[in-house]
Amino acid sequence: MKYIVKTSGKLCHYQFSNIAEIEVNDIEFGEMDYNELEHTFLLDRSSFENQKISIDDEVKFEIFNDSDSKILEFYSKDIEQSDGGGSCFCPEPQYNEEYNNCLGSFSYFKGGGPIFEFETNDELKVENFSYSSIVFELDDGEITLMDDFYYNNKKLENTDFDESWGGNRIVKIWKENGEVYDFNV
Repeated sequence: MKYIVKTSGKLCHYQFSNIAEIEVNDIEFGEMDYNELEHTFLLDRSSFENQKISIDDEVKFEIFNDSDSKILEFYSKDIEQSDGGGSCFCPEPQYNEEYNNCLGSFSYFKGGGPIFEFETNDELKVENFSYSSIVFELDDGEITLMDDFYYNNKKLENTDFDESWGGNRIVKIWKENGEVYDFNV
């Protein structure tokens, strides 16, 4: 039987770009607003970009059958982190050789998150689901997002995202000299 898993919670769209020292100066001295910064450095220049749901906040999982009837509902606190998968990312140039100066943007939205599909003839049980995480180690703490979602240790295909709204944005530059610049959005 075919199943669809809908998630809801706090969705995070993240982008990182390597920028030159002169570009950092232009940003710090207020020579551009967020729209110009986004257009110039993030839209087509991101070296690392994706959208994931936050495990730092509770994630709701709803599983529907092909008749669109809800079969199972559970929360991230009810399932375990998978032994396989998972990763860590640090944007600070002193710890990440790929960046001279790292511009990072985190945009948060509430509501729907990733949608997954899978097929099985087994009875669905909460304990058969797990997830891996991606952790962003930032200067002021960590952000933990669900990287992959598994059923019986098999990675499920992320087929779409549900509707989300509102949100807030965090934009920072981790500079080569170790300083951090917070861009007020």
